[in-house]
Amino acid sequence: MASKHLYRIGVDTGGTFTDVVCIRADTGEVFTTKTPTTPDDYSKGLLEGVRKIMSEVKIRPHQVTGVYHGTTVATNAILERKFENLGLVLTKGFSHMLELGRISQITCSRNGGNFGSVLLERPPDALVPPERICEAGERISASGDVLRPLSEDNATEIARWFRNRNIGAVGICLLHSYANPIHEKILWDAFQNEYPECFVSISSGVIPEPGEYERAVTTLLDASIKPCINAYLEKSSENIAKFFGEVPFLVMKSNGGVSTAREVAKKPINTVLSGPAAGALSAAYLGNLSGHHRLITLDGGGTSTDIAVIEDGEPKRSTRHQLNEFPLRLPMLDVGTTGTGGGSIAWKSTEGRLRVGPHSAGAEPGPVCYGRGGEEPTLTDANLVLARSPLHLAGGEVKLNKALAMRSMRRLAHTFGLDPLEMASGVVEIAAWNQAHAIRRSTVQRGISPRDYTLMAFGGSGPLTAGLVADLLGIETIIVPPFAGMTSAFGLEVVDLLNDHGTPHFQSEENTDTESLSEAFKKLEHQANEGLSTEGIPPQRRVLRRTADIRYQGEAYELEVDFPSGYLSLRSIQEVMERFHILYYKRFSHNYRGNRLAEIVHLRVIGLGLTEPPNLPLLPTGDESAEDAYKGARLVWFAETRGFIDTPIYYRERLMDGNLLLGPAVVESFGSTTVILPKQEARVDRYGNLVVRFRTNTAERPVRAGSATGLHGVGAQFE
Repeated sequence: MASKHLYRIGVDTGGTFTDVVCIRADTGEVFTTKTPTTPDDYSKGLLEGVRKIMSEVKIRPHQVTGVYHGTTVATNAILERKFENLGLVLTKGFSHMLELGRISQITCSRNGGNFGSVLLERPPDALVPPERICEAGERISASGDVLRPLSEDNATEIARWFRNRNIGAVGICLLHSYANPIHEKILWDAFQNEYPECFVSISSGVIPEPGEYERAVTTLLDASIKPCINAYLEKSSENIAKFFGEVPFLVMKSNGGVSTAREVAKKPINTVLSGPAAGALSAAYLGNLSGHHRLITLDGGGTSTDIAVIEDGEPKRSTRHQLNEFPLRLPMLDVGTTGTGGGSIAWKSTEGRLRVGPHSAGAEPGPVCYGRGGEEPTLTDANLVLARSPLHLAGGEVKLNKALAMRSMRRLAHTFGLDPLEMASGVVEIAAWNQAHAIRRSTVQRGISPRDYTLMAFGGSGPLTAGLVADLLGIETIIVPPFAGMTSAFGLEVVDLLNDHGTPHFQSEENTDTESLSEAFKKLEHQANEGLSTEGIPPQRRVLRRTADIRYQGEAYELEVDFPSGYLSLRSIQEVMERFHILYYKRFSHNYRGNRLAEIVHLRVIGLGLTEPPNLPLLPTGDESAEDAYKGARLVWFAETRGFIDTPIYYRERLMDGNLLLGPAVVESFGSTTVILPKQEARVDRYGNLVVRFRTNTAERPVRAGSATGLHGVGAQFE
């Protein structure tokens, strides 16, 4: 009987709100809530969210089997650029590596950058200035041979050099250490002996792959965030342990898995962009459940929107990423981000154009309508002015002041000589264009047509603009999941424990050595099994997956290709190479099969500790009428109607399988609001998804299910 009352809790800490999802193990019933994020101490918001959901669901600590956590702390720590106490150890003769960087470092970080900007513009500041870089007298070849050994005395001198300067975080990135980490380990031991309080990261432990500049930057960022991440995870773990006792506390990683807080603290860079990764996994799970295997996600939050592509039911992965001007080399889910969210500020550029984002009002002071001192209008204010949003958020906990929103919108409209309602509509449209451009970068620029996919919109602000984004991109179908505002937090409930283990391995397509490949994979699989065993995963719940990074000779860009398990034959290697040619063609619309040899450059084994996914309950079956979910009606402004139109409002939680909603309509729920445009219609499926499509007969008018409520003010009755 006790097993019927066990629960798992997922907590996703965002920039504005902390989302909490609780799932009952036996029924799959989902409970959700929100609490304000606490930027001064994120662990407070985490614990407050846990306490709140337990109070609302009326469960006790002994009924909780696990707490899963996604956090933005690492991302925020990097974006704050607090690197004053960061140092670097490099091979002698390479002290200016960070300053040289890559040529794309300049052109990618400037709007409208071009090749000439390398000569005309000042390059961005190096992550660590030369005065905080120390050189090690050592050298290792690309094949791993020691050309110049590093003495223990030299390593000790380096550790003391940083100690004397009171530099508290140090990254160690020696030339070709991915092939042989012996010198980096000598330096690590020296720091433990001479300067144990220093936070040290070695590149062979963070990302043992070629590419000295990217490896150095990734290692430095890992070292720089260790102090705050370790303190945060330690405090959160202590709070969870005091509250629940011996309950697993697992943290989301950007590669699409979770790990114990203890393991994450060893390499905190793995948590960068982990929140969006949870959203992508959640979308894949919900899409597979409802039969939609090709998705583009639109995860709209308070400060940004995250984009991911789901192909054949799985999110795409990548090892190359860009976080602002910082290149990252990490195995991560391929999630793109644009600075457009509910809190994005609308402003007039020096060219006289309307912009939305990337500056955000954040959690404090928040949008103008929060009444906390914000003065610049945001996307949230625009939706409120247009009456698309309700007068409260988070189930009534956050009251919205429409008069303040209208006042700020009127000030912005005055600078353009526009009506404030037209100004608000323009803000929403520009925000939708920003999101559409982000989707194009993740699809069209990679040879993918967004029209061949379904758009899954979630997050607090995603469903508000999804209809317009789909219209701009020619996407026919939109899916809004049942707990749209908590989809990323729900993703924490369906992830597996996951660790990546990799090693450089160079082999050409024409000279394949199956024995060395098999031996390399066996070593990685041994490491993966040891890691899963350390984290308490029994053998029957372990899955090992092989992949390889493959490229054409002469190129510096690899594609990750699945490798078969077990015995490797020449035929199986040929099949892998054929998959690479096909993947390359899909990505770039051409390939070099027969003209250029392919080569393996890196092997990877992904160790999975399988968790038990929840079984979501089905909705009761209804008919096309949504009368039972009808909340009322209000005047809502749409560009298609060139003004306000009387629009029915529905409770999301009361909709049933088969209900049909003709646009215009607004569907409100605890965590988000969905806007159905006048030329769209939405049908509810058995899992509670809103499946929105464009109507063929837009002349048909929806029939109101009940009387008006007066929220926002209501116009005349439908004709």
